[in-house]
Formats: sequence, structure tokens, C-alpha cells
Amino acid sequence: MNEQDLLFYDVECYPFNSFVVIKDINYNIIGIFKDENRFYGLGNLIKGKTMVGFNNYWYDDHMLSAMLGGWNASQLKVLNDLIIGGQKMKATNKFKSLDVFQQIDVGMPSLKKIEGNMGLKILESSVDFNVDHPLTIDEYEESIAYCSYDVDRTIDVYKMRINSYFKPKQSLVDMVGMGERWNTTTLSANALLGNMKLPKWHDIRLNGEDFTDLSMLQLVPSEVVDLWNSGKDKGKVTIEDFDNVIEFGFGGLHGVHKSQKVFKNVKLLDVASMYPHIILNIKALGQATAKYKEILDERIRIKHLDKVLADALKLILNSVYGNLKNQYSSLYNPKAALSVCIFGQIALYTLAKMLSPVATIVQLNTDGVAFIPHGEYKHIWEEWQEIFNLTLEQEEYDLLYQKDVNNYIGVKDGKIAKCKGGDVARYKDDALFKNNSARIMDIAIVDHLVYGKSINDTLIENLDKPYLYQYIIQAGHTYKGTFDSEGNQYNKINRIFPTKKGDLCLYKKRKDDGLVRFPDLPEKMFVHNDDCDKIEKFERIVDLNHYVSIIHKKLDRWAA
Repeated sequence: MNEQDLLFYDVECYPFNSFVVIKDINYNIIGIFKDENRFYGLGNLIKGKTMVGFNNYWYDDHMLSAMLGGWNASQLKVLNDLIIGGQKMKATNKFKSLDVFQQIDVGMPSLKKIEGNMGLKILESSVDFNVDHPLTIDEYEESIAYCSYDVDRTIDVYKMRINSYFKPKQSLVDMVGMGERWNTTTLSANALLGNMKLPKWHDIRLNGEDFTDLSMLQLVPSEVVDLWNSGKDKGKVTIEDFDNVIEFGFGGLHGVHKSQKVFKNVKLLDVASMYPHIILNIKALGQATAKYKEILDERIRIKHLDKVLADALKLILNSVYGNLKNQYSSLYNPKAALSVCIFGQIALYTLAKMLSPVATIVQLNTDGVAFIPHGEYKHIWEEWQEIFNLTLEQEEYDLLYQKDVNNYIGVKDGKIAKCKGGDVARYKDDALFKNNSARIMDIAIVDHLVYGKSINDTLIENLDKPYLYQYIIQAGHTYKGTFDSEGNQYNKINRIFPTKKGDLCLYKKRKDDGLVRFPDLPEKMFVHNDDCDKIEKFERIVDLNHYVSIIHKKLDRWAA
């Protein structure tokens, strides 16, 4: 993928004016094309280029295609309203394009939310998109600046995803011979199937044959088997065994020690590429299973030789289980997906049961068992691998702090080795495409639990980094927008901080004009939608007591 062939763009449309801003990967403006001259020169500029936008497969590509056709402002506004109104449009073939929004995260964050998560200015235009007159010179300048800013952020997101998504995806495109518009799950399915069609299973199969392997099902309690055979796709069975509370269901196995919260010298046996290997074990892909094994073996062979291709093959391998549950995928086979999940739960539960006579079981979590050994366990490790034809890899923690199976901290050689769960997962890294609000609380919780550091010390020491304290709030599409109690409207997405000063509080306004509080947020707010590093005297603005109160409530649930 040649960066010189990439152009980044964003389209804005008003009743009497429309334009597109185009930049190169170095944030330089290459062109601004307006409806006033029917977008003259636009076609020549983008010829042979790949256009990159944010959510452009849904909106901007269709608008740009119409601009290339010389549509005027009123025609473009009709098209704009159809798209915004939900009408599905046929993909354009006038130019190549990439969408940095595609498969970004299940939360599907807007560009504005990502800007906020990054601590940058959340810029929204004050010009009404249904303005009843042609844009004035000032309105035009503001709209172009707003559009240009969004293009810059689109470039940022592309650069953040180039190695993790776009380069591997390009390898998939080259491999399969399909266009860039297809998402990686569709590309993966076609890489495996070609022209094959797979029959759907009608029952649970744990050995790849046409019958249920009763010997495996006998390894778990009968009520668990009854749940799996019930025909439902939701529900769980909870049991107690080897001092753990264990949940079986239709996701991964979850178990946690029922009394202890802090553990020393913990071993963690993880199943290497668990679902891919189970897919092979039970032949979940039918005739395509052999092809799947070829891809798995090839990825192992080139893992350290060709990272881009290895990552592309990993996309194929990791997307299959999800595709088995995806009704829109050619791999759709829900009973096969359930069989893979059941095989994994039985295998992990059996591993914990085999280890329990010589170990304290700390937790079971989808693809691994954590435990403290009190005797020799290597022979159990080897025996289990033989039984289930899976491979275990060992991690070790000097200390493990555990609130529950989904929230834990692993410490090795005095350093934080792993943080998982909603309370602590952002300790090391920003969650730029997810919920990145009040990350300071993750940092304070981990440093307190592991190092005994005072909550107040953590909060005070980081006051030079306001973005750690920010909340990014958004009124959903079912609301009129975000307003204060005086009726003043704010951005759709806003950055706020708790404060002791003033009486400003933002609300979501319902369609009937009723105001609704944002949950778990302070009553007094400081709103700052400019860059975080432009906040002056932050220590005098922010109310640290807000964070202290929430942190202590969370820590109570971590208490031993």
C-alpha cells in the first residue's frame, strides 16, 4: 500500500453549498472543491488514488461519487438527506476507497468521541446543516476549518490502524482477490471456502462425526448438559467445585475462588490458539477444515519471517469462530460454534479438576486455568494435552489480585504484567476507540493494590495530565441533544470534569423536552471541548473528591 496513492477526505453538505476537503498523509491540503464550479478538477486529482475517510462507506463515498458527476448543491442535499435518513446506497465504483471506521470496535465510536478520547479538541461546527441561506464568507471559513480538522483526525486514526488492520487486510485482499470494501470477516470466509458451501449441523458434535460424543459430555455435571441440549442460546448453570464458583453457559467457562482475593506464586496454563485448534479437532469447517489447518500451519511457519502476512493469516484464523455465529456469513453454523464453545468449557473444567488435588485453583477463564501448585503437576499438563489434543503454555505471576474472573492484576518481578477488566484494564494504555473516561481511576486502583500507593497521591501527581480525568459524554440519537438547565445547547459530544465551582450541569434532552441526567456523573461540571493541554490551573478546577469516592467504592469490591 503506497502512501503516495492515498488521499484523505471529508464531505460537508448544506442546502445551498457543498464541498470536499482533500489532504495527503502529511496533513497537507491537496484541494478544496466546491459545488460553485461543479467540482471542476476533482476527477483528475483523485484519478488512480485511494480515497480514505471515516465512515465514508456509509456516507462520503456516495457524496463524492455524485460530486464527480457534477451534481449541484440542491441535488447533493437531497442525496445527503436520503443517506442520513437511512436509505441504503449501492457502493460506488468510480474510485477506490478505504474506511478507517470499518471494524474499528464493537462500540462503533464517532470521530468526535475519538477526538475526545485523545484529549484533543472536540470540534463541532456552529453552522446549522439545514441553514436557510447560502453560507456567508465567515460560515464557509468555519465549515472548511471544521471539515479540515476532521480530515486530520481521520489521518491520525489511519496511522493508528495501519499495522493492526490495513496492512494485514491488504494481504487478505491480495490473497483472495476481492476488493478493499469487503470487511476482513468476509474476506476470511472467502479465503477458506472459495466456491464451497458448507452444510449446517443440527446437533452438538465434539468429535467431528455425526453423533454427540457422550463420553466428553459426561465430564461435566448433568444439569450443564441439559442446558446445552435445551435448544436455548442463553442461560447459565452455576456450580461450586474445588473452592471455586464456576459458571457454564454459551460463552467461555468462568470460575473464581469463592473466598480469596490475593494469591502468591500463581501459575497460569493457557491453551495456545484454543478455538482454532478446537475447530480442527471437531472438524467444524467440514471440507474446509484441511484448508484451515494449512493456514494455521503456515502462520506458525512464517510468524517471525513475514509479520504482515502472518497477521493476515491470524485475521482469518481468529475470525472463523465469530463467523460461525454470524448469520450473514457463508460460514454460518451455530451448532458448530456451540460445539467449539462446549468443547472448550469441558476441556478447561477437566484441566482444573485434574489439577485440584495438587493445587489451589485460583480461576478458570475461557482459555486458561490459574492455580497455585502444592505438588508436581507437569504430568497432569502432559496427560491433559494428550486427552484433548490441545497445547498449554505457562505464564507465572508473583502476585495476582482478583476481584472476580473478569477483573484481575498480575504482577511479575515487581512490575504490572497484566491488567484485565473494567476497573483496571486501562492502567497501561488509552482505550482510544472505546470508553476512555476517567482513566486516572484505573491507575489509582492498580497502584494502590499493588504498590500500596495513596489514592490522593496518585490523583495529585497526575494533575498535569488533565486528559486522564476527563469524561466524554454523548447524548444518543434518541435524544434532541445535550443541554444545560437554562436551555443552552452544547456539542453532541462533550468533555467534562467534576468541579466544585459554579452550578453548570449537562443533561440529555428527551423528545418531549424532559431533561435526563448522565448516569454516575457529578452535579457540577466544567466543560472544556478544546485541547486538554490548554486547560490552565487545572488543579483549581477539578474536584478530586469525586474520583476518591468512586475509587473507594471499587476498591471495596477488591478487598480480601
